[in-house]
Order: sequence, then C-alpha cells, then structure tokens
Amino acid sequence: MAKQFSTVLLRSISTLVIVLIVAFFITRIAYRNPAAMLAPRNATQEGIDAVTRALRLDEPWYLQLWYYLFRGPDIQGAPMGLMHWPPALGYSFRKQAPVTDLILAKAPVTLSLALGALVIWMTIAILSGVVAARWQGRLIDHVLAFLAYVGLSVPTFLSGILISYFLFFQLSNQGIFWFPSSGYVPLSEDPLQWARHLALPWATLVIAEIGIFQRIVRASMLDVLGHDFIRTARAKGVPERRIYFSHALKSALNPILTLGGLELAAIMGGAIVTETIFGLDGVGRMAIAAALEGDFPVVIGTTIFAASAFIITTLAVDLVAQWRDPANRN
Repeated sequence: MAKQFSTVLLRSISTLVIVLIVAFFITRIAYRNPAAMLAPRNATQEGIDAVTRALRLDEPWYLQLWYYLFRGPDIQGAPMGLMHWPPALGYSFRKQAPVTDLILAKAPVTLSLALGALVIWMTIAILSGVVAARWQGRLIDHVLAFLAYVGLSVPTFLSGILISYFLFFQLSNQGIFWFPSSGYVPLSEDPLQWARHLALPWATLVIAEIGIFQRIVRASMLDVLGHDFIRTARAKGVPERRIYFSHALKSALNPILTLGGLELAAIMGGAIVTETIFGLDGVGRMAIAAALEGDFPVVIGTTIFAASAFIITTLAVDLVAQWRDPANRN
C-alpha cells in the first residue's frame, strides 16, 4: 500500500506541475503586459517600461515561471513565490491584493456549496438507488429512473433559474420568505442563515448530480446482489433490510465514493453557473471575472487551486478505496 501511495503522490505532483506550466504559458500569450495596470494612470511609456522591468515581465516566460515558483519580486510589500512559505500565488493587478488572500476569502463559499450539496445528493442517491435495486423492474424503479433522466437532461442554468423563480419569487409574492435569492452568510456567524442562503444553490447542484449517482448506486447494488455471499446471507435468514443496507451497500460503495470525490473536486474548482445565478462570491465566479478583466495572476492562482483540490480529493479517494480493499488489510 505504501508503494501505491508513493506512485499516486508522484503522479499528483507531476500533474500539478504540468497544469502550472500550461496555465502560465497560455496566460502569458493571451494577456497583455500588466505593467500598464500597475503604473499610474497618466504614466508615460518610460514609466510603464520601468514597472515592466521591476516585475521582470520583459524576460522569457520560463524565467518568469522560475520567479513565480522560487520567490519573485516583492509587490506592494507582499513577497511572491509559490515555494515561499506561506505559498504566494501572485499579486492581483485589478484587486491590488495577493491572490492567495483573495482565494482564501472566497474558498469558504465554494467549500460550503460543494460539501453541502455532496452530502444531500449522496444521501438521496444512495437511498433511492437501494430502493430501485430492491424493487427492480417495479413501478418505483421506473419512476426513479424517469426522475434521474429528467435531472440529467435539464441544464444547470435552467434548473437554477426555475428553482429561484418558484422557491423565491413565487413564494415571496405570497408573503413567504423561506429562501433568500442570493448572498452568503458564514457558518460561524449564523448556521441557520448559512443553510437558508445555500438551500437553493444546493438544490440546483443536487438536481444536476443526483441522477447519475442514483443510477450508479442501483447498478452497483444489482451487481453485488448477484454474488455468492449475498445468497449465503439469505440462506442463513438474514433480514432483507440488513442484506441491502449492510452487506450489499458496503460492498457497492467504492465506485460511488470515487465518483463522489471527483464531482466534489470539480465543484471546488468553481460551480460557476450556480454561483452566478445565486450571487455567491466564490472561487469560480472570481476566476471568470479575472479572465474577462485580464488579471492573469488570479487566473493562474484559481487554476492551481482547482487543480490542487482535484488532486487532493482524488488522492483521498484512492486512499479510502485501498483502505476498504480487504486485500490491503492483511
């Protein structure tokens, strides 16, 4: 198991390095010299050139990448360098602040959105998937399959708009103010308001994700239910509920956990549509704004953040899958 972990860790680090190089190279091609943003408004070309030289932006991109990794120039008193401690992801030319601080300020919003939606859709998908497998071919199985396909077919932006319309605007017209339409309240400030503000975004992501998870749970359960140990348990008189929720589900969880981890990592990179519809100031929304404004340090920083979230989550899923494998416990 230690050898497998070392292999996965090496692969993860290599992936992150490749993502950084590609992102750095593309942004240097796509965006103009940011020195014009940092220089005073009425600066002459000589002044802009002086800022360019101070930031080493006139040097080849691979040298700039080296500075980005191993302590670049200090900007506004903030030391740069990804390998510096604490890691510095650059300096935002538009926000006039370190990118690391900007991401850390937005990350709780995206993390709350991702984890809350994950818990909800995994719970509902597991329960409905077990029910569908238990009554395979019955009416309830067909109804759950129909609902899953509907959820998979509806685009996220459409489901978000419909949820906002019916559960906010229509209820508000009736004097019912259960769910705010936008905004975010930190969990540490008010847990109830935190959940109320995230309820509609959670519902949007749940609709988008629950269909595929429910079908995977059903397929995994049906596959496990055909194994000999299930027949042995039935022959011993083990209750059906225990067979489904203890024996079968426990063995069917690996693909469900793997896909759940991947989806969590994807959302941590920024649920851009959901964050935009409901006015959540998360990482994804910040990345899109930075890309449109040409603030490439933020683009690179959010790309590294998303890649790191994906790699860490994938690594955790691999470790859990190996830990759950009985062959690795001996």
